[in-house]
Amino acid sequence: MHKILVITPRFPLPDAGACEKDRLSGIKQLKRLGFDVRILAKVFDFQPKDEIEKFSQDFGTHVNLLPYENKLGLRKILNPFYWDGAAYEYASSVTKKALIKILDEFGPDLVWVDYTYLWPLYGILRRRKIPIITRSINFEPWHFLQEDGYSPLNIIKSLSKLLSEIITIHKSDFLFAITRKEEKIYRLLGARNTVTLPLRGLPVCLKNEHQIKNKEILNVFFAGSTYSVSHNKKALELILKNIAPAALQKYPGRFIFHITGRKFPEDFKPFLGKFAVYHGTINRWEEFLEDMDIAVVPSLYGAGMQQKIFEPMCRGIPTVASSRGLAEYPFKNEEHLLLAKTPNDFVNALIKLLDTNFRKKLSENSINLSKKLFSQEILDLTVLSVLNKLCAR
Repeated sequence: MHKILVITPRFPLPDAGACEKDRLSGIKQLKRLGFDVRILAKVFDFQPKDEIEKFSQDFGTHVNLLPYENKLGLRKILNPFYWDGAAYEYASSVTKKALIKILDEFGPDLVWVDYTYLWPLYGILRRRKIPIITRSINFEPWHFLQEDGYSPLNIIKSLSKLLSEIITIHKSDFLFAITRKEEKIYRLLGARNTVTLPLRGLPVCLKNEHQIKNKEILNVFFAGSTYSVSHNKKALELILKNIAPAALQKYPGRFIFHITGRKFPEDFKPFLGKFAVYHGTINRWEEFLEDMDIAVVPSLYGAGMQQKIFEPMCRGIPTVASSRGLAEYPFKNEEHLLLAKTPNDFVNALIKLLDTNFRKKLSENSINLSKKLFSQEILDLTVLSVLNKLCAR
């Protein structure tokens, strides 16, 4: 049995967001495929240590947890490579000593690293000639600027993040990009061994059908994981201030807008009741989605692969989304979903979806294509083809 050490940032419990779901599903995938897996992860004080311990016992996977240090050192100030604070966290002697100890005890055949800013640890691995797979969750320089803004300081920080990406590309034996669009970026930056690995949490979302009901009132939902993330908040603002009011003005009483996720903005609460219902975190997610008729997902910015666009299509829920959010996955307008740019486009798309037969068409087509792209079999083959090659060295 081959041994794999997974090095991941904050341990992915609770798995509330797409990133956490991807990483947790990835650990489970490696175990299911027959590998002996050990985990080195950072942890915050607020995280549920009992849940992490239970996960470790249930899956027979030893988990080494290290607290975040967040220290401000002279190296971070003077060395441009460490202006990316995320990378500087992994330059810590405490983290490096913990890694060396695990390598001595566990003796992995391969190391799987989540995210592209853990490169300060790669020197240790390369000196021991241990193959490195890096799993990119998003192309960090773009993601950072789009989320935090294009201030002069942020532009400087993004250049440091670009350095992290370039270092990671050249020190990794293989890099899994999360979208076809980002795979092309990595190839342009010099990556020779890279391929797209979609969100690993999607296979469990795949359904054979979604019941399309002929109803007078349609349930429309938007599922941001948390509204402390700027692209989620901006999409929510567009829905509450523009899309929902206009749709209900044109077709009063035909739509109910449902919002899920954590940290709903206080300044948006006046819109609730009038245009939308806020549910917070949904405990019975499957039951909730069974009652939903349409997913509306504006994607104004943000890198990576947004699960709130792809999960509804895997489930066969008719979806209205921004074209940029597809990240070059081959879903087509009016065949698998409806694409929209402006608030008026979103409203017109919702009106089109009043047609029950049209909703049925999109539902069936989106499930069929999602199965071809995101099935567990496809994702397993993608991962195994790389792991077997590297482990055989």
